[in-house]
Amino acid sequence: MKNEMLTISLRQNAIFLSKKDTLSSKKEITETTAVLMSNVGQLGFTFSEPLLHTINGVNPSLKIEILEHLKQVLGTSNNWTPLVKGWDIPTGETFLDHLKTFIANVFKSENGTKLQCGHVILDNTFPLERYNGCPFCGTPFVFGEIEKNGQGSKLKVLNLWSEIEMNQYFVDLLQSKTALDATQIDSLKILVKTLSLPKTDISMKETTMIVINSLVEKGEPNKAQDFFNSPADVLRFLWYKKTGFLQLIEPKTIINRNVKNNTHFIAQLDTSISAKSSKKEALKLKYSRTDAAMVANWLNNIELDVQKSCEIMHPKRGMWIRFIRALRLAEYSKRKGFDRLAKLLDIFYNQTYTVFQGEIDQYKLRQDSVKTFALLKQRPGLFARSLFANMLWFGPNETIEAFTEIIDKVPARLVFTLNMYAQNYFNKN
Repeated sequence: MKNEMLTISLRQNAIFLSKKDTLSSKKEITETTAVLMSNVGQLGFTFSEPLLHTINGVNPSLKIEILEHLKQVLGTSNNWTPLVKGWDIPTGETFLDHLKTFIANVFKSENGTKLQCGHVILDNTFPLERYNGCPFCGTPFVFGEIEKNGQGSKLKVLNLWSEIEMNQYFVDLLQSKTALDATQIDSLKILVKTLSLPKTDISMKETTMIVINSLVEKGEPNKAQDFFNSPADVLRFLWYKKTGFLQLIEPKTIINRNVKNNTHFIAQLDTSISAKSSKKEALKLKYSRTDAAMVANWLNNIELDVQKSCEIMHPKRGMWIRFIRALRLAEYSKRKGFDRLAKLLDIFYNQTYTVFQGEIDQYKLRQDSVKTFALLKQRPGLFARSLFANMLWFGPNETIEAFTEIIDKVPARLVFTLNMYAQNYFNKN
């Protein structure tokens, strides 16, 4: 846990020290602290004043741990000697050299130079004087440390992080209104597993899925219940666990993309057929009883109206049927205490629910603009996304007049996007 917290804080140019780590407050710099500062300075870092005073009073073993962790992060223990001497100058090796070397080693030829790794390099093939290792297998023979030249750069200042700063960073990640990058996702997973989840709203659905996944891996699926507002969230999580995609991408789209990536204009190199079958096999759903019970409880405890839940499930009906069968939800719905799940599946399978988009399409086909716009005003985002289509259907004046009444409820970025696309949308060419 300590190393993980150090990793997170170092990513933010800080060092995490809990209150338990500080043994005493000494004004004079101790010998171990001076040695630590000297070694850290060689790595390109220095301490801020609050961090220096705090780290001065911690256990010497923790100081060694901090230094070792910095070395590990920077990779100073790795081999920094390049395989080729003067790597910016071509060695002149060819495919024929590799082929000759391969044949010579298969038939165990003795005509050449035998290297430490056991490979024989024939004469007049690789220029061995240019290599610090084996040119055939890439095994290095010379191990060198990183050169600490300084290069005239300033030392990077590391600040002090306590539980307060770490918890605030946790909240910042949860409240981020942009998608997290790979480093931030890794930090978030560590924080969910080690710290208690703060009571705050999560801004992004993608971030929510990562939090839910971390709670499930932690063995606390019940705590994830609060993050499921509709069946769509459950489906998104299940698909994320299956494919790794944080967005709901249809199976046929994933398969077609895989086929396209493995298509080649040379028939011998075309692996699209095998890629299609392997991807289909990989997307087949199979769940254990534990997973099935967990999902059944999630769906059963969602407080959203059943009719509304079925309407949300309708656009991905094909995917839902596959998941319902794989998770054996029909079996769980017959158990005691799963009345809501039973009702949900009954209405969904019998399709005894109304779909909002279906009502809109019905009134559009009847050319009833009053009822169409009345429904669209209930969902400003949907109205904004279908604005141009409705302008062509009902006419620009009537549509714009209705849209003006709810434009203040539409996100500004969506309005700017509409303005950007308006110039091209109505161009027949």
